[in-house]
Amino acid sequence: MTPTLNRQPVFECISGPDEGRTAILLPQTRLVLGRNPESNIPLVDPQTAEQHLSILYDGQNVYFQTINGEPVELNGRNVTTGELNPAADLRIGSSHWRLRVKSDSTDSGSGNPFANLDFSSSVNRISTLTGVDTLDSDFSMKSIFAKIGEKRTDEDIENAFTVGTRATTPVVGTIASHWPQPWLFLRFGGSAILLFITLYVAVTQFRNELLIPGLLFVGSFAVPFASLIFFWEMNAPQNISLYQTIKLLFLGGMVSLLISLFFFSNTALLGTFLGASSAGIVEESGKLLAVLMLMRNKNQYHWILNGLLFGAAVGTGFAAFESAGYAFVVLLQGGFGSAISNIFLRGLLAPFSHVVWTAITAAAIWRVKGEGKFEWDMLKDPRFLRTFIAVMLLHMVWNAPFDFPIFPVIWFIPTKQLILGTIAWIMVLGTIQSGLKQIKKAQEAVLQPAPTA
Repeated sequence: MTPTLNRQPVFECISGPDEGRTAILLPQTRLVLGRNPESNIPLVDPQTAEQHLSILYDGQNVYFQTINGEPVELNGRNVTTGELNPAADLRIGSSHWRLRVKSDSTDSGSGNPFANLDFSSSVNRISTLTGVDTLDSDFSMKSIFAKIGEKRTDEDIENAFTVGTRATTPVVGTIASHWPQPWLFLRFGGSAILLFITLYVAVTQFRNELLIPGLLFVGSFAVPFASLIFFWEMNAPQNISLYQTIKLLFLGGMVSLLISLFFFSNTALLGTFLGASSAGIVEESGKLLAVLMLMRNKNQYHWILNGLLFGAAVGTGFAAFESAGYAFVVLLQGGFGSAISNIFLRGLLAPFSHVVWTAITAAAIWRVKGEGKFEWDMLKDPRFLRTFIAVMLLHMVWNAPFDFPIFPVIWFIPTKQLILGTIAWIMVLGTIQSGLKQIKKAQEAVLQPAPTA
């Protein structure tokens, strides 16, 4: 006899082509799983049918029944109907599903990494001052990156890319509202770095200058693009394809550079007073305007995590084009060795600067905008302004001509930039948490069963 479920059950895929797909089960609500895009839980597993299985939670127990006799396995046995409990393993096609009982106190992670540490209050204070969510007590970095070391096949990678299209975007009730577990970004970054090393060896060993432009291009894009893939994986709604993301990278990167150059040419006095720190005001404004120019009217992308991804894409394009430009100038002025050193340092710093800065500010606007239409007056909203000013200050201090007095460098990374980057990532994590909470609220509203007479 299946034990009565006293808390909200969640049906989730833990491995296979549909890994990560999740649905919150509400009483007397029947859900259909299948490859048909109109299914409540659309599947991508090629071994599943258009309509494969239905699942029902009656308020106490969870039951399933296959459609048209399609096979499933429950704990290794072929069945067509059955009852689920949290210990059961249900195989649909080649994917494994399980029932999880959602608890308000322990839903994700295995403990706060900041708990019992002296700087936990400082982390929360940074979040409060910058206008982002403080991390919940159950937040766990270990849980987020738990899947990085898992072995993946080419088919796994191909399936990971098949999101964001009209046919593969999940409906609100089936969006995974827990913390995503990214792994693709590391594979992209590793492949790009390997390509960079190969080109470097080819240039230095065979004295082939024709490969230098490719070396500079790969070196400039490698780490920023890997960072962008991380944000793409963290987009829990899975409603933005990789194609749309890359298109925004190039288009947004160029538009943001042109806007920033226009601002620089018309704010010379600002540079006179602030020097290099003026870039914090000019470039952050230029990148945010580029995001708004290109994406503000795309009302289908209303999630906070969508804004986070849009900002990361524009920031990636800006960072990569800027790094390529710096590397080229250094190549002309200081030679090949200086150019490689410049690319190496900027690559180390890329995950801490433009990509995350623009991601944070764009997400702040999307948080204010919600599902409504964008209005320029939203730029005056205190919730946005606090976060935007914090990001501008981070950029200004980043460019300021001083170093950390005692330990100027840690592990080849300037200490000042490392501290500023840590603050930025605290803001990113708080923003992601806000985005996940937004999804949970939307699911509660949409999936709430209609009152009975």
